[in-house]
Amino acid sequence: MASKTSPPEGTPPPRRTQQERRETTRRKLLDATIQALVELGHARLTTVDVAKRAGLSQGALFTHFDTKEELLAAAVEHLFPRIIQDYLAGVGARPSNKDRIATAVDMLWAAYQRPELQAAIELYVAARTNPELRAALEAVDGPHRENLHRVARELFPEAATHPEFDGVVELALDAVQGAVVGGSARPNDPAHRRMLDTLTRFMRTALSPTPERPRRRPRP
Repeated sequence: MASKTSPPEGTPPPRRTQQERRETTRRKLLDATIQALVELGHARLTTVDVAKRAGLSQGALFTHFDTKEELLAAAVEHLFPRIIQDYLAGVGARPSNKDRIATAVDMLWAAYQRPELQAAIELYVAARTNPELRAALEAVDGPHRENLHRVARELFPEAATHPEFDGVVELALDAVQGAVVGGSARPNDPAHRRMLDTLTRFMRTALSPTPERPRRRPRP
């Protein structure tokens, strides 16, 4: 069987397809949008600045996205899988003998401290008065929540059979996100640690196996 040979030195690399070039351009725009959100915030972000950061024209930006709101939602959708991947890596790096629920809660809090995720949360707050942005984010949020629940079931396969599992996961997500938003002006408040410890204890209790009630003996 003939072995594959490398192309002669100096041979130009194969040309990328139009789809590959399009995906590269789109990725540049999404990365630039996240960067602009972190540095400028939603209120000051403009499509002109995003295009400049990506090294593209504003016309090229609107070739890929019809509106600014569509661009912002796509950037959030682009960001979420990266956050989840890093979260799972962080949980996996902790000692296996450590309390799994405590680790998951601590790493969830750490994930929400990331500037890019806090910038994404800012969009959800802004969506309250922006119907177009709200509609665009709703299309992203549903699949993202489903993905978060899938990850939770992978981390806690035994607890996932508990009838209240999905509700407890939602409560944990909302509690941490709410604490991040409400405590943005006081990130080092000791109350945050107490809240996380309380949440951990609640989850541990809520997801513990329910002991079976002893059966009553029939009366003679």
